[in-house]
Amino acid sequence: MKLTNYQRSQLKAAACFGCGQIDKVAASLQRENPEAFWRNSELHQRNFYHEPMSYGSPVPHRSYVQRLVVRRRELDNEQRLIMAQNHYLEQTFQIGVGA
Repeated sequence: MKLTNYQRSQLKAAACFGCGQIDKVAASLQRENPEAFWRNSELHQRNFYHEPMSYGSPVPHRSYVQRLVVRRRELDNEQRLIMAQNHYLEQTFQIGVGA
């Protein structure tokens, strides 16, 4: 998969606004650059460094290098960081998160 630097920056910016915005940007990028995305028939060929996290159904993949160990403190810190980033964006750009 190969996104341009500009397309990557669009995804990173969307991440500040949550999953809904990421999905919108990803759909737009997929229309612009379909070769940069995996097809359903190719998902089992993916290789990961960290074990893919599963939310109910298994994530199709070929292999991973390191088993993922999620620690509660890391999840809490990540949530605090996201909240701080959202607050910064709201204050700086006077926008509502998710808008």
